[in-house]
Amino acid sequence: MSVNTVRKYVTELEERGLVSTEPTTVWNGNGRQRNSNLRYTILPIQWAADRWHKRKLEELDGRLERQRAAKRLAAQRAADSV
Repeated sequence: MSVNTVRKYVTELEERGLVSTEPTTVWNGNGRQRNSNLRYTILPIQWAADRWHKRKLEELDGRLERQRAAKRLAAQRAADSV
């Protein structure tokens, strides 16, 4: 796989809450600090599932609020036209 492909999929896993990444540093022979590889941590599946459920409930709440607003607007327009 290319570097860009791997980066894309790792980013997707991070967004879904399945892994976390953190940069690491190393010290070379003459005492200078350098960037090293990323450290990957696999997160508990339950965290990702809870996050997904919470996001879906928020989406449903938003959809319900839009429906309520549309009904109020329709009722107001009907009352104004009478």
